[in-house]
Amino acid sequence: MNIRSIRKRITGTPASGTSSDFGLGNKIARKPGTRLINNDGSFNVIRKGRSVFAPYQQLVEMGWSQFLLLTVGAYVLVNLLFALLFLIIGVESLANVDIGGPLWKRYLDCFFFSVQTFTTVGYGSVAPIGITANALAAFIALFGLISVAMVTGLFYARFARPQRLILFSEKAIMAPYGENGGRSLQFRIANKRDSNLIKLSARLVLTWLEDDRRHFAPLELERDNVPLFPLNWTIVHPITKNSPIYGWTKQNYCHRHSELLITVDGYDETFAQSIHINNSYIHEEIEWNARFEPMYFEQEMTTELHLDRIHHFSFLEEE
Repeated sequence: MNIRSIRKRITGTPASGTSSDFGLGNKIARKPGTRLINNDGSFNVIRKGRSVFAPYQQLVEMGWSQFLLLTVGAYVLVNLLFALLFLIIGVESLANVDIGGPLWKRYLDCFFFSVQTFTTVGYGSVAPIGITANALAAFIALFGLISVAMVTGLFYARFARPQRLILFSEKAIMAPYGENGGRSLQFRIANKRDSNLIKLSARLVLTWLEDDRRHFAPLELERDNVPLFPLNWTIVHPITKNSPIYGWTKQNYCHRHSELLITVDGYDETFAQSIHINNSYIHEEIEWNARFEPMYFEQEMTTELHLDRIHHFSFLEEE
């Protein structure tokens, strides 16, 4: 099946293929093995040159372990620097500090006094003496107030930002469809939290490499939206004669380095905000002749949804 016959199956799609490319264009990721969308939903694009330095965005979007490590590291480093300044001024400018003690002990006393001033705790056991020490202590207190306000804002922004609430199956599958030996491309999603997601809609686009160009084709879904989302949703593209991938074999997907691009939109009632999530499956993440196993079960007076079963599927016997 050549590219022209495929395009004829796509009603209203221009020859350039740009109307269904999610704004990526047909000259991107033309090296085999390069995917367009990463597993975390981000685009596989690195900005260089005139990209804007945005530390606030980076601090909000980085992982929690990295953020906490950076916060604690900056806290310790700043107070070590202020302690060094007190040591340079002279520990005699701090009351109740042992002037005759070893250097490490005096530096440690300066460090803890800086921490107490930085956090405005002020136990009172150590106090600055003289204009220089008091001026430095006043600057540390101001710097501490500003730092606490900034870190508090960052923590709030990290908790309040839209999260990747939707869990995708690790694999997409080629499963039987209908009673006439048909086939369908499927994957499934579920809400991994107890929040209420409503008005979900999904859009699928298949992209592949051919003639040193990237081509895009929208895939029509059996159902492209669900008003409510209490359980899992198996998203199905029936491979009929009108499908742009009708007649494709596993080798076609592999040789064309195909990738299934997915966008899911919805509304989170719990946090009163819209959600938008990207994902993709490359040809290596599509299993053939398989069927998803059930992930919710009827119990007495309730229904149990087992999120850990979203990836479970079984292979079917070859006919």
